[in-house]
Amino acid sequence: MKVKLENRYLEIFACHSDSTKGRMHNDSKLYFNRTEFQRDRDRILHCDAFRRLKQKTQVFLNNRSDHYRTRLTHTLEVAQLARSISRYLHLNDDLSEAIALAHDLGHPPFGHAGENVLSNLMREYGGFDHNEQTLRIVTLLEKKYPEFSGLNLTYETLDGIVKHNGPIYIKKKIPKIVKSIDKSLNLELDKFPSAEAQVSNICDDIAYIAHDINDGLRSKLLRFEEIEHLPIIEDIVKLCKNKTSLTENKILIDQIASNLINYFVKDLVSNSLKIFNKFKFSCSDEIKNLNQPVIQMNLKTYEELKKIKNFLFEKMYTNKSITEELNIATSNMSKMFDYLLNNPLNLPKNWHYFNNISILELDKTARARMVCDYISGMTDNYFNFQCKNFNLN
Repeated sequence: MKVKLENRYLEIFACHSDSTKGRMHNDSKLYFNRTEFQRDRDRILHCDAFRRLKQKTQVFLNNRSDHYRTRLTHTLEVAQLARSISRYLHLNDDLSEAIALAHDLGHPPFGHAGENVLSNLMREYGGFDHNEQTLRIVTLLEKKYPEFSGLNLTYETLDGIVKHNGPIYIKKKIPKIVKSIDKSLNLELDKFPSAEAQVSNICDDIAYIAHDINDGLRSKLLRFEEIEHLPIIEDIVKLCKNKTSLTENKILIDQIASNLINYFVKDLVSNSLKIFNKFKFSCSDEIKNLNQPVIQMNLKTYEELKKIKNFLFEKMYTNKSITEELNIATSNMSKMFDYLLNNPLNLPKNWHYFNNISILELDKTARARMVCDYISGMTDNYFNFQCKNFNLN
């Protein structure tokens, strides 16, 4: 009944659950009329890595305020946007939501600052990238089922995660974990992902731009005078000031974020519908085979979005007060990595074996990867706790 209802409201070129291209491993029967993509979404929501996002840095360390975004709140905001847009476009909102919920699972403690440290530490051992780490989590590291490692997500969900930044054209740069998934499922890496995945990807940009401006203004790291010259925002600020007393600063700040999201979403939906009408797709594979994304803003609006991203990078993400705070927070990461690489039995007992091989018998590259998996999975708080536990302070 559920799948039949799904097919009644979905576009013919949307991803339909009953037409999924499968999973890496055989799986149990679905009950209660749940669809394949709903199972994916639910597995992501219930996994350990998802819960840990609540104490992982987005931009500000979570000890500054209870109201600044964390990786978890950012993820939920991306998922809400993706679900709403997909539903309006008659795409499969369960699939868009699943991809959105998974997109940041691989982030280490302390956000991109932590990622930079781990990337340098792992340079001789295969590198570190949070998008690749997400794939390791959902295919290898989550241990919840006796029959397989990972979450055994569908082809469509994995395809959306793999192509978070679009198709992969350069074969020499295909990560090992992507090659492994592609070998099992044939993801056609040089083709675009589904329309649902494209929705999730652009919603990531929309959400973090609007909400990072919101947090920046709340923290007074950004000032109204600095953002008023930005495209779109100038008109939005004027509109909001006409509606709101200047004494109601919080309302003004929240209205700026809300109106900014509305502006981008309206343009995205309008322009994507024009693309649908132009190409008149008859199946989801036609979207994958097209040499352009089908979910996109018009060029002028996208250029405006890029200008805001560049502004945030210059004024916020590389701001001295932010970077110094994060550098202090990550200063012990190299110490912890070296300590555990040389003393692997100080890892928790469930990390002492990989595929039934003792960590002491692994070569240095494999051992470094296990240490990296362990550290990158930590929350900010647990990292600080383990630093004290290992006497690294």
